[in-house]
Amino acid sequence: MNKQVTKLILLGSMLLLIIPSAVLILGWKWQPTDHPLGGISTLWIADSAAKPWSAVTIIVLLALLFMVLKLKRNRFIQLAVIIIATLSIGQLIKVAVKNAVKEPRPYVVWVSENLHISSEAFYQVSRPEREQLLQNGLANSPVVPEWQLKYWKTETGYAFPSGHSLFSATLALFVFVLFMLRRHYFLASLGLLWGIDVTVGRIVLGMHWASDVIVGILISTVLVWCAFKVIERRLLLKP
Repeated sequence: MNKQVTKLILLGSMLLLIIPSAVLILGWKWQPTDHPLGGISTLWIADSAAKPWSAVTIIVLLALLFMVLKLKRNRFIQLAVIIIATLSIGQLIKVAVKNAVKEPRPYVVWVSENLHISSEAFYQVSRPEREQLLQNGLANSPVVPEWQLKYWKTETGYAFPSGHSLFSATLALFVFVLFMLRRHYFLASLGLLWGIDVTVGRIVLGMHWASDVIVGILISTVLVWCAFKVIERRLLLKP
């Protein structure tokens, strides 16, 4: 593979990993009152990497790539298919690993301790019952805002690895590398900053441990590297 592409993938991945790695090394523990990124605005950014808004995010970024890269239509369609396929493979990996590891989310651990139930007991009941447990225990909580409780009730699955981080890091790396190759440094930086915002937000919202986010980013790095092997082999980056 082109050494420049490999270097850009590694650079983008390292930048994405800085904050979650620092959180892991420093041993920072999530608490429900910790909202250093602005509370509900963090949720809005995270939602751009979740259904249904993730589809809008993909469409917007593909449209931007189409305008900037100026590829022939058939080449761009192939590039778009590779990007979407890479994102899809990442989500399939996420589902398989989550169901195998079954790691509880940080907020579930906190809720379990405060409701005097075990994390295992929380996950043994159905999703609607998990939502009801959260509603019954936190509806009048002085430390959990209503918007966060509502969000938690929609995300009662397992934590490891972070699907949002895997999705956003994959898309951010594609954008970063492709725009850097065309010397659109501002757009490349903007795409990477979006990826960083999503991944950090997952930790801030109590949805994931730092290790969940780190592994999500690492999986995305490997997938994007493999995707660019295909892209280069098919000569898709020529105008």
